[in-house]
Amino acid sequence: MLQATQMKSSFNYLEHLLNDNHPIIACESPLTERQRFLTRIAAYCQGVGKKAYIWNLNEDSIKELTTRSPLGGSPDLFVQQRRTWVSAEENLIFREFDDYKPTVKQNKKDYFQVLNFWKNYSGKGILIVENIYPWLKENTSKDTDFFIVSEWIKSSLINLKFYNLDSGKTTILLGAIADITSELAALIPLWTQELPDPQEIVDNLINSNIIPSTHTEQDWLEIATAGTGLYVSDIIFCLKEISKDQNLENFSQTAELLLSRKIQLLNRLYDIEFLPPPKVQLGGLELMQQSFKKFKRLLSPRAKQYNLRVPKGILLVGPPGTGKSHSAKACSQNMGIPLIMVDWGNFRSFGNQAEIKLKRLLRLADRLNQVILYFDDFDKGFAGDDDLAKRLAGQMLTWMQERTSDVLVIASVNRMECLPPELTRAGRFDYLFKVDLPNNGERYTIFKLHAARFDKRFGNGNDPWSEDEWRRILKATNRCVGAEIQTIVERAASSIFCTMTSVDTYTDSELPPLELTIEALLEERRQINPLAIREADRVESMRNKADQQALPSSPLDESKFAVGNIEIFN
Repeated sequence: MLQATQMKSSFNYLEHLLNDNHPIIACESPLTERQRFLTRIAAYCQGVGKKAYIWNLNEDSIKELTTRSPLGGSPDLFVQQRRTWVSAEENLIFREFDDYKPTVKQNKKDYFQVLNFWKNYSGKGILIVENIYPWLKENTSKDTDFFIVSEWIKSSLINLKFYNLDSGKTTILLGAIADITSELAALIPLWTQELPDPQEIVDNLINSNIIPSTHTEQDWLEIATAGTGLYVSDIIFCLKEISKDQNLENFSQTAELLLSRKIQLLNRLYDIEFLPPPKVQLGGLELMQQSFKKFKRLLSPRAKQYNLRVPKGILLVGPPGTGKSHSAKACSQNMGIPLIMVDWGNFRSFGNQAEIKLKRLLRLADRLNQVILYFDDFDKGFAGDDDLAKRLAGQMLTWMQERTSDVLVIASVNRMECLPPELTRAGRFDYLFKVDLPNNGERYTIFKLHAARFDKRFGNGNDPWSEDEWRRILKATNRCVGAEIQTIVERAASSIFCTMTSVDTYTDSELPPLELTIEALLEERRQINPLAIREADRVESMRNKADQQALPSSPLDESKFAVGNIEIFN
């Protein structure tokens, strides 16, 4: 069985900074981890014989932080002596600190007089100042009052830095996003609370006593793997919610439920679509699929022994609707690793938050390690060629160049010329695949895949139509992409259903089978105008440029429906 060990986490680096007596430390920690962070700082201070304090704007008072041995009885205990509030669950105590007397607020700067107090305070210890970062970033606001307060706070921190050298006092700036001006960044070390690795998750869960510890190491790692990508506080919250309806003794079932809750939480927190390896069928693109299967072998421990790794990036180039997003899902299925789908163009809508959101997303991918990070419509994010596009590109470049995780980046583009040239060179995107209009053989396969969803005659690879009937359909759908073929089949099935049944005519047991017809498919084809015909010039331009830059995704069509495979003589 795994034993609860001394936690080895990013907290160790923070304690190293505290041991070096830095006057100011910038700390970036999510709000959900606040109580764990405060408990850890309070415990550290008790261990080294220092006092720990906390201040924020809401209370405008300083509280002393301490921890105590676990309390018996009620899980929440309010102690009236010494005006103390105790959270038994987290073993954290807040006590009033009477040495700090807030002044009357005559202007906005007075709200931050705690900085001057701490500069002149004769005692020693660690003061945690919460949520001050909005005033520490680069000044872009046109509000004069905000500018003055911001500059006053920055100057106060600079004074703290120099007045409190070797004073035994440290100021911790705590917030979810440590966005500070470059001048301050050069003076203040930054500690970022990273997502925990599986072993750190196991250690914390054992110490929390949420799950009985009488299980094997493999059981614990199964839970930890399911929760990887979340902070410990989020994992504990999810497990508490699961325990309301489920006995946590069943580790496999608990891990499955935790994974489900993790997916919901990640989708909401990161504006992504997180998918476990899906089960999809892909018509055609055999050359690209062969490459995906090869990449799976590069994830093996044996490949690591040869210093081999998966490609850093794959670009899928081609017109809209040709199946680039579906190809990413097929890659996830072939490699057996999760898929994170991101609409890259949406990052522009986040404005100044775009870089922060991208930074958090890349951290998540690194922690998950073996995962596919798929950026849809990658070129749209760079179409404006503005400062935001350049900053995002620079952030991606740096990460792709320096990362050591087994994250496979896949990006789909319609026009490669919109991308910065430095982003598409080898070492960033190692493989470029052209995802083209499907040939006759591929369209035949795509039609059968979608037809099988509605018409049972197409089940198990069966084919109820003759070769001549198929040639009529394939000729009529020349230059149609996979998305348009799907629409044709779905609309034909809907039309047939509406004509063959009436709500009052049949019971469920009497419903006749739905059978697609050649005429219904051809009729639906006549009612749509394929993009490759409607925008022929633009589509051909995309295809021609992709030909020059990318590898083919499909081999030459050698099916019986290939152009040229027609018998002239019987």
